[in-house]
Amino acid sequence: MVLAALAPYVPGPTDPFDPHKAAHLLRRAGFGAPAADVGKAVTEGLEATVEGLFDEAEDEEERFQTTFDAVNQDLVNFADPSQLRGWWVYRMLRTRAPLREKLTLFWHGHFATSAAKVEELELMHQQIATLRKHAWGNIRDLTQAIARDPAMLVWLDGESSTKEHPNENFARELMELFTCGIGHYTETDVQEAARAFTGWHRDGAKFNFVADAHDSGRKQFLGRAGKFNGGDIIDILMQQPATLTFLARKLLRFFAAPEPSAAVVAEAAELLERTRLDVKWFLRELFQSRWFYSDDCRRTRISSPVEYVVGTLRTLGVRWPANEAGNQIEAMGQTLLAPPNVKGWDGERAWINSSRWASRLEFAKIIAELNDNSAFGATLHLDRIVPAETREPAKAIDAIVSVLLQGELPDATRRELTEFLVTTDDGSRNLESFRDDDDFRQNRLRGAIELVLGLPEYHAC
Repeated sequence: MVLAALAPYVPGPTDPFDPHKAAHLLRRAGFGAPAADVGKAVTEGLEATVEGLFDEAEDEEERFQTTFDAVNQDLVNFADPSQLRGWWVYRMLRTRAPLREKLTLFWHGHFATSAAKVEELELMHQQIATLRKHAWGNIRDLTQAIARDPAMLVWLDGESSTKEHPNENFARELMELFTCGIGHYTETDVQEAARAFTGWHRDGAKFNFVADAHDSGRKQFLGRAGKFNGGDIIDILMQQPATLTFLARKLLRFFAAPEPSAAVVAEAAELLERTRLDVKWFLRELFQSRWFYSDDCRRTRISSPVEYVVGTLRTLGVRWPANEAGNQIEAMGQTLLAPPNVKGWDGERAWINSSRWASRLEFAKIIAELNDNSAFGATLHLDRIVPAETREPAKAIDAIVSVLLQGELPDATRRELTEFLVTTDDGSRNLESFRDDDDFRQNRLRGAIELVLGLPEYHAC
C-alpha cells in the first residue's frame, strides 16, 4: 500500500508548523495547550516537539513515588477511591510527560477494569502503574502483562478458572474488546482460549500460576493446534490482521479523529504492523502525518471530562486541589478507576447530555471565579491571561481567546464577548468602568473566561 493520509507533513513557508498546529498536537498528546508550551513547540519545530513527547522523565517517576509513600496513610488515605483518583489527577496535572499519562488513560479505557468489583485499591493502583510502564511500548508486552495482572484476574474471574471449570470471561473479552473484535473468532475459539488461561491465578497482589489447575492439553485456536497456554493465545492474536485493524482504529479514534475512514484505518493498521506493535513508533508517525493536521482531525473530537478538566487547569496554570478536580470529572460522567462496563467509556457524544453539560458549565464558573491569592488558596492568576495594562475590551478578548483557543473563534462570537466586557449587570454599556474600575474589569474578565470555557468550540479538542 502506498501511504497517502499518513504520509509525512513537512512544514514550509506556505504551510508552517504554527501555534494552531502546535496546540492541536499538545492537546491530543497530553492535556491542554499552555501558551508557553505552544510557543516552545513552534520555536523548536515539529520533529523536535514530537520527539520531546516521549521524554522518559525518569527522575519524575522517582519523585512521584517518594511523594506517594510519604503521604499515604499519614496524610492521605489512598484506600478511599476518591483519594486514589485524586492522586492520578495530581500526576496528570504535574507531569512533565503528559503523553505517558494520556496513554495510561487510553489503556485504562481499553483494558477497562473497575474498583467496584476489584475492591482492593492496591490492585487498581498497581494496574494503572502497569499501564503507565508499558504505555508507549509494545502492545503485545502490555497485553501479556495485563493478562497476568491481579486486578484483571479479579475483574474477569480468572482467579477461579480451573481445568475442571474454565471461566470464559477473560478469553471472550480478550478477543472481543482487547484484540481482534467481534466477527473474527468463534465460540469454540473462546472455549479453547479459556482452557489455555486456566491456572492463571493470583497470590495477593502478585500473579500466581497454579500448574495443577492448568489444562495442559492440546487446543485448537484460530486454525492452529498445540498445547497452548495463555501467553501463546495472546501471541497468536497479535498476529491476526483483524487485531491490527482493531487496535489501529481505536488509537486513531482516541488521538486523531472520532470516525477515521476505512482507508486511513487500513494505512494505520499497516503502520502498526510495520512498527511491530510499538506504540511509540506508531504515534511518532501519526503525529508527523499530513492527515493528523487536516480538518478531519483538528477540533473534531469532544473532549472527555478528564481532558476538559485537566486540560483547562494546565492551560490556565490554575492552582486547585486534585481531589476536587477528580470529583468534577466524576460529575461529568468519567469516574477514574471505575469505567461503566468492560467496554470502557463510549466517549464522544456520550459525554454530553443535559446533566453532564451542566456539570461542565459549573466547573467553568468555579474556575473563572477562583481568586484566593494566599499561600493556601485555589487561584486563577488573571493577569497571566490578560495583562493588567490591557484596557481595551477587544484586546482583552483577544488575549483570552489566544490562551484558550489560539485565536480560533468566529468573529461574531468574539464581538459578543467584547460587548459582554463593557456591559453592566443592568444591561447598560459602560466602557469607562472597564477601563478605570479594576473590580468591574476583573469581574467581567472572569465572566468572559467562564463563557469561553463553556463554548462548544472549547469542548472540541
